[in-house]
Amino acid sequence: MLSFFLVLSISSKAQKKPFPKSAFAGKWEYEQTHHNLLIVIEFEKGKDYATVTDIGTGEAPPFKLKAQMQGDKLVIYPQTHQNDFYFQLYIKDKTLIFQSQIAIWDRNGNPRPADKNRFLNRVYHRVK
Repeated sequence: MLSFFLVLSISSKAQKKPFPKSAFAGKWEYEQTHHNLLIVIEFEKGKDYATVTDIGTGEAPPFKLKAQMQGDKLVIYPQTHQNDFYFQLYIKDKTLIFQSQIAIWDRNGNPRPADKNRFLNRVYHRVK
């Protein structure tokens, strides 16, 4: 019985460890038929967010958003006049899974909650 509680306490402490930011930081590329999309994720010391720069194909100016860490994911919420999408980024098998969903706004100008079953997934690979 004592060993059960010991294992339970060890597993609960292991779940509270913060996800390593180094797993996200760097350049990530999504390969398409005729061109590739590029994003850069950076963490600044003393900040509680990541800066996600969407470089895209390089034809348009880069677009920067701030992402909050939530468990093992980076999350970007929609903002009026800036971003009309929900974004979730997480690491799986050394790839970056980039999920996006367009935000639906209510008549008061607030985004409705995202539907977890309607995210579009893209798999990005790290660029060295």
